Amino acid sequence: MNNIRFLSVFLVLAALTGLTLSCSSGPSEEELALVQLQDQLGTINQTYQELQSLRTEIASTTAALAEIEVVSEKKRTDEQKVQLEELGLKLPELEKQSEGIYDTLQAHLADFLTVGLNDFPQSTETVEALKIYSDEAILIACDTVAKSGDYKKAIDRLAGAKSYYEAVELPIYPALEEKILALQDRRFITQERFDAVTKGMTMDEVKAVAGVPYHSNIQDDVKRGVQTWLYKKQKGGAAAIYFKIKTGKMYSSKWDAIKTKVVTD
Repeated sequence: MNNIRFLSVFLVLAALTGLTLSCSSGPSEEELALVQLQDQLGTINQTYQELQSLRTEIASTTAALAEIEVVSEKKRTDEQKVQLEELGLKLPELEKQSEGIYDTLQAHLADFLTVGLNDFPQSTETVEALKIYSDEAILIACDTVAKSGDYKKAIDRLAGAKSYYEAVELPIYPALEEKILALQDRRFITQERFDAVTKGMTMDEVKAVAGVPYHSNIQDDVKRGVQTWLYKKQKGGAAAIYFKIKTGKMYSSKWDAIKTKVVTD
């Protein structure tokens, strides 16, 4: 009977020892790295939300400024004059804050993706971070086109984001693929878009139809009071759209403004 009791105690002690050893081993290095990655993603999401909030505030401030600026200076109320001054001071400060948070976000994303793409390429955390990275790339690409008409630079930026998905064999973010195709479609002028431009259109209306001209392809003839926008064609040469500088409206166009040079033997 005593032998049986001793054996039972021994088995219990053995079980407890095994449990202790198991607990003391703790999480693996991979598990710890994943936890750290999740913490980084939390920081990224928080920073991203701050940036989005600032952008919303910038948009509303810009709209409020524009609403007052359309009123002629003589007709502005005292309240509008005060608002104009306050908003004019507020906007640069918001933009400065936005630039700082954007730089912080990009630094966080770079640190995250260095680990995520190499060690956890298929994790939901990596996919989420890549989506944020891609959304920012799309935003910057659109801004690049709007400000300079540099479709190639914008497309190259998005192609860089796309390459991350391809490198780790993840399904490419649909919005990223769609934007690349859209920019490629508008990189060169087509006959259809050219024909859709009509006399009397404003510069913004022409951009919406024909695309944004490359900044170096905008030419001013001050003596004639004419601004010319040149649009490259995919097979060479360029079309031209002409505006009266005084009115800012389109008055003429020419499909074969610059013809393709054909070299013969």
